[in-house]
Amino acid sequence: MFSSVTMMSIMLMIIGAMLIVGGALALWRFASLHAKGTPVIARRLPAGDGSHWRHGVMVYSESTLKMYKLRSLRPGCDAEFARHDVAIVDRRNPTDIEAGFFAPGLRVVRIKSGENTEWEFAVDSSSDTALVAWVESKPSSRQTREFPTDIERRFRSAYNRGRGSQY
Repeated sequence: MFSSVTMMSIMLMIIGAMLIVGGALALWRFASLHAKGTPVIARRLPAGDGSHWRHGVMVYSESTLKMYKLRSLRPGCDAEFARHDVAIVDRRNPTDIEAGFFAPGLRVVRIKSGENTEWEFAVDSSSDTALVAWVESKPSSRQTREFPTDIERRFRSAYNRGRGSQY
């Protein structure tokens, strides 16, 4: 039916198409994330001195901090931190090994998220300030935010209970 040369060329075209699509996705992720958040070099602990650091971007929202690794093909974030679970543990200067590949002026901030998860972020002073402001301005865990639609729904529910009918 097909010769082995034809089958080989079809396989090479399929592999080539997959590489082109993968490269396009990687380029799209890099370009879209690079302009979206705060640059960071991050690693999950425990890790050896100078190892497991990855360039990425931190994107803040009201309730979460999402970290995207720049050289990842994952469609979503690579790490997500709930605001009410994050605490800044300490800061330090880069070790001699880390200083060899970090840009000058970066400091390492260690955070704890949840029970046992610790990460280190190498950030500049403005990114450090943004992280501290985001963590320290979190609302109390007892405080709940009421949206106008929730207030209206509660009012209508109480009003209808008093009238004995459904709205």
